[in-house]
Amino acid sequence: MTSTIISGFLTYTLITALTPGPNNILALSSVNQYGFRRSTRVLLGMSLGFLVLMLVCGAFTFTLINVLPAVTRWLVWVGAAYILWLAWRIATSSPVTSDADGRPLSFWVSFWLQFANVKIILYGITALSAFVLPHTQDIFWVTVVSILLAVIGCVGNLLWALAGHLFQSLFRKHGRSVNLVLALLLVYCAVRMFF
Repeated sequence: MTSTIISGFLTYTLITALTPGPNNILALSSVNQYGFRRSTRVLLGMSLGFLVLMLVCGAFTFTLINVLPAVTRWLVWVGAAYILWLAWRIATSSPVTSDADGRPLSFWVSFWLQFANVKIILYGITALSAFVLPHTQDIFWVTVVSILLAVIGCVGNLLWALAGHLFQSLFRKHGRSVNLVLALLLVYCAVRMFF
């Protein structure tokens, strides 16, 4: 892989992992409301679910591209369209708020919620189809990148959890500016997919 592809991959994955999404909001809300210790099961369930889902995305995307190789070109376009849609959503979204009631979710609830999280499903499929599979068909590298995607996503969740209330306050204060910068970086990432 060239440095252009790697920089595009890292830009996309880091922005996607660090921008507001269901997992990040859940991590922030749970830790903010219940503390880190009581939220450990939630974070572990999300992490394991994320890993399993990224491996499923890797297997699905790898199989699809091997069965229908011509689909690679179309998946890049779909991936670019998703990245541009995500950029639009981030640019037009309001700053993060968090309201959680009750007690923290269980390990298994947070695990199974991953399979309904469209953001991370598209995150995995887009990263693999746009940045990895057009350049290598080696199942070893697809698996390694799938695990890397899960690690990057889990680090994003952990950062939101550790930031807790402080991160939420910063987003409230400077949320629009941060969202605009992140959206512009995603547009740059979508354009770089074609070069």
